[in-house]
Amino acid sequence: MKKILSLVFLFLCVTLMGCMNEKEEKQANIYIPDGTPALALAKVLDEGFTYENIKTNFHIVQASEIAARVSQDSCDMAIMPTTAAVQLFQRGIELQLASVNVFGNLFITGTNELNSLEELKGKLVLTTGATTIQMVKYVLDGNQIPYEEAGEAIDGKVALSTVNDASDIIPQLKQAIIKGTELYGVLGEPQVTKAQSVVDGLKISVDLQAEYKKISSYEGYPQACLIVKKSFALENANYVKAFLDALEENESYLNENYTKLPEIFAKYESNLANMTFTLDTISRCNLRLERAKEVKASVETYVQALIKKDISADFFLES
Repeated sequence: MKKILSLVFLFLCVTLMGCMNEKEEKQANIYIPDGTPALALAKVLDEGFTYENIKTNFHIVQASEIAARVSQDSCDMAIMPTTAAVQLFQRGIELQLASVNVFGNLFITGTNELNSLEELKGKLVLTTGATTIQMVKYVLDGNQIPYEEAGEAIDGKVALSTVNDASDIIPQLKQAIIKGTELYGVLGEPQVTKAQSVVDGLKISVDLQAEYKKISSYEGYPQACLIVKKSFALENANYVKAFLDALEENESYLNENYTKLPEIFAKYESNLANMTFTLDTISRCNLRLERAKEVKASVETYVQALIKKDISADFFLES
């Protein structure tokens, strides 16, 4: 009898452990560059996100690290520049674009208001590298305005001077206004709002999103996207769909909760904790969600315009 009871007890233990393993919580790791793209996930960063037995871990990292992080096996999903995602895909990283979440937040700020891009001829424009300077060059090319990379103004051309970080532009603009000299710098929101709060008289001279629309006809451009590793998407299709559904609510969440954004991002030790947000700031960030199937044509146009690459259909998540 004792032997039978022992066997029954053992059977129950094995069955219970099997059930526990079936319900064991899984982890999804999402990497996010510190900056405007992180605002595209503000709601889930604040409230968390768990679907069935999958818990989401959010990792905000330096923007310069995002490509390396996405290349690691530990990354399941990420927000990243769309052009960088294409380049990783073409290098053999099996990822797919699930949605576009940032549709352009770049502005040429400066000491003077401008009536047209033509007025930038003979002026010095400070800019960061990568997609920022690529967008500036695309807009200038589209308007047949000559430019050159240089540290000083050039007659008849726009002089583009590259700096390491956008935060380096703000003090130079401030000094230009104090000295009464003319200078321009490319900033993205929310840094535009921050710059205007510390630099009296700083103007938004050129809206690069509006200039892009004149050339391409698209309402904004697919600056940053949500990617998902192909293996993760295949194994967790319902999770990915539920996550995208949750992000549909992010735009309204931002408009209702913009004053608490610094508090939210302070928990992640993000630089966004030091920014000032207004409704105008949120509007100029151009944050919304459009799924892969809705943005295929605009992504192809944008990537061809900036980095001259064609995209395989496999790059786009079908669901």
